[in-house]
Amino acid sequence: MNTQKKARSLYWDIVKGWGIIAIVLGHTGYFAGAFVYLFHLALFFFITGYFYNETKYGDTPFLYFGSRLAGAWPRYMFYTLFFVLLHNFFVTHRLYAGQELYNHTRMLTAWMSSLSFNSPEQVQGALWFLPVWLVSSGLFAGCVWFGRAAARFARKDNVKLPVCAFACILIGLAGVFLNMRSCPLPYNLQAALLVVPVYLIAWLMQQFFSNFRHYTVWYGCLISALLLHLTNTKLHIFIDLASMHIPGVLFYPISIIGIYFVLSLSDLSERIRPLAKVLAFLGRHSFDIMAIHFTLFKLIDFAYARFILKEIPETLSNFPVSFRYEMGPFYILIGLFLPALIGWYIDRIAAKFLF
Repeated sequence: MNTQKKARSLYWDIVKGWGIIAIVLGHTGYFAGAFVYLFHLALFFFITGYFYNETKYGDTPFLYFGSRLAGAWPRYMFYTLFFVLLHNFFVTHRLYAGQELYNHTRMLTAWMSSLSFNSPEQVQGALWFLPVWLVSSGLFAGCVWFGRAAARFARKDNVKLPVCAFACILIGLAGVFLNMRSCPLPYNLQAALLVVPVYLIAWLMQQFFSNFRHYTVWYGCLISALLLHLTNTKLHIFIDLASMHIPGVLFYPISIIGIYFVLSLSDLSERIRPLAKVLAFLGRHSFDIMAIHFTLFKLIDFAYARFILKEIPETLSNFPVSFRYEMGPFYILIGLFLPALIGWYIDRIAAKFLF
């Protein structure tokens, strides 16, 4: 039996590395926060769409959804147990405000609520992204299936793409409408509707524009960065999917500009081998960073208040950070590298004992 695994793409790990750096930067608010919010989450939806395997999942969208769920759910449950066990520490040390201590029953209840992707703990707030990612992936796979079914019904292969694209755009416009009207769905699923066209763009690029790296050039990186900067500073546009703050259909061109910026930046980064290895390491463990960095932010806050300030200020429970300017570099470095190391260690344990 062939046990060799397909080699990972260094380039796409670098792309994910820059993406998770953007997310951590955005959450600290220390540096370039508004800038990275224009594209940082859209980038991960785009990556998923680019790697969608129509040959394997084109006629089985539920199998595709299940494969995404199987990859993410076990680690999600592991981390939520960790967050629940930390709850009482966070309450007693005033890192949480206005929350009660858990007894054993409350701990079990809080953890079991994560079976359905509820997020009872404040520090796991970044994982709101996970059900949105799962549902949007399934919706896109359903659009591809619908296009293929229409092509079979019409007995014309050229029907597939228009029907698929129409379905994706229709779902995306429904997401725009709900976001602009501030009509939330459970689990922030209005964002799942919104991003389906981003999957479509990535999938079409995979099929018809696979040589896109000929166009991810250094001056394109600079131009796209400038456009994003002007979008923030001159047009005063800010994007936050969690709070349904989007600029209508402008969400899509702005996201594409931001994605192009990261793709170009990653192309440049790949040429610097030490930097490329660090970024790829972060990219391979982007889920772990997404899951843990809020917890580390608050533990840094506690250590700073306890050992440097020698007092517990009222602002200690501020979320996600309490000392943005004093501790900004520490939030970024520790929030990125310690979760990546934890994820690396978990992978080694899993490889040794589970497979």
